[in-house]
Amino acid sequence: MSARESRGVAFWGRTFSFMVLAFYTAMSLLSLYLLVVGSLSRIGTTLELSDLHWYPKDWAWENFATFLEITGGAAPIWFRNSFLVAFLPTVFNLFFSAMAGYALAKLDFPGRQFIFWTIIAVMAIPAFVTLIPMYQMMFRFGWFDTYFALLVPRMAGLGGIFLFKQFTQTLPGDLMEAARMDGASEATIFLRIVLPLATPVLAVMFLLDFVAGWSDYFWPYLVTNSRGLLTLQVGLISLIGVDQGFILPHDMGAILAGALIASLPVIVLFVSLQKYFVRGLTLGAVKG
Repeated sequence: MSARESRGVAFWGRTFSFMVLAFYTAMSLLSLYLLVVGSLSRIGTTLELSDLHWYPKDWAWENFATFLEITGGAAPIWFRNSFLVAFLPTVFNLFFSAMAGYALAKLDFPGRQFIFWTIIAVMAIPAFVTLIPMYQMMFRFGWFDTYFALLVPRMAGLGGIFLFKQFTQTLPGDLMEAARMDGASEATIFLRIVLPLATPVLAVMFLLDFVAGWSDYFWPYLVTNSRGLLTLQVGLISLIGVDQGFILPHDMGAILAGALIASLPVIVLFVSLQKYFVRGLTLGAVKG
């Protein structure tokens, strides 16, 4: 194949890749765009495909005020609960995962490989398999319908351990050895050397875990009954009435306005951390 033919193949390959990515991006943003348009439109008590338009035909800026009104003042409480459920467990999970990942990557102790492969095996178990045991634990601990049931189960996870271990393996071992020769303890090495260098991967772990906690619907719905403990996602569904077996006569434009409010923190967080995202995901891809 000549150089000219090679350049032609490369050009069409890049063009095809760009078209695929552009199509995927458009499809990903379409739902968000329709959400914004719907939140600014007067729709009615039912939502059908014909109610969705490319621009608001009947502007209704009051949808946001209506959303706060139909929640009976509970929207700020739901927002606070969603933030607590997403933020506090994420902080604990990051710290525990970082410590465990560092130990598995850089400390030599009996059973290290066995523990690591056990973690990999457990990660393959679907999360729904553990729901019934976790639900029973909440009852036996007396945590049902409390903040403990919302927060504690997510304070430790396995995915972060794997990700941080893969990153820590890319750090030169000589760096830790030099610190040990200077009299630094393992805690000092971890806190003052490893964690500052791990900012990109920690940002990725924080983003993924925060989004998972913020978007979680099923577990908060399962372990709470009190209206004051509902998260924003569960509260939105309760306004529709699906969890009660019938549809409540609320304007769907106001419900979409609430859904838009619920999506804003995740969008802002992603935009803030996007410079770390790709770098953090690829740091542990090559061991060296």
